[in-house]
Amino acid sequence: MVFGGDGATSKGDFYEALNVAGAWDLPVVFVINDNAWAISVPRAAQSRAETLAQKAIAAGVPGLQVDGNDAIALHHVAASAIARARDGGGPTLIEALTYRLSDHTTADDARRYRDDAEVSARWKEEPVGRLRRFLAARGWWRDADEEDALERARARIEAAVARYLAVAPAEPGAIFDLLFAALPDALADQRRAVAEAGNG
Repeated sequence: MVFGGDGATSKGDFYEALNVAGAWDLPVVFVINDNAWAISVPRAAQSRAETLAQKAIAAGVPGLQVDGNDAIALHHVAASAIARARDGGGPTLIEALTYRLSDHTTADDARRYRDDAEVSARWKEEPVGRLRRFLAARGWWRDADEEDALERARARIEAAVARYLAVAPAEPGAIFDLLFAALPDALADQRRAVAEAGNG
């Protein structure tokens, strides 16, 4: 499976990969997280294509569009595409329609290019809350289940943090150890310089 955002579909390597997957009938599923914003560029300014799923047509690959905020629908479409790939059916492109509710990165301030009212209106579609409401309406999820899931998640996180903190720090020179089978001369020189400095 290969994942990218709507902005990634405007890059040449996306088209090249999709074309090769189609030509060679590769067992790959391309998932486009179409969150309507490639950093600060709105989806409408990125492409004249009506959908990003239809970009699969030129590669001879099935292209599907799904509500990316519907976890059940997305699972169904992805599972079908994965099964198809594993059965020799070739690649599939899935466009998962969603919306980025937060800034793109910690260096981004999305308020510069989008309206707060637009973002606020999209919160009701947020996938975790939407799935929770769906399950609760059918009696399949209760507050006790939520508390239990949160407690188990906290315990797993704390255990992972403890394992990480127990790992001894690597020597600075270790950064070179797994780069190449044989280091190129320039990197070998850097490795020696680090060792001579007494740092690994």
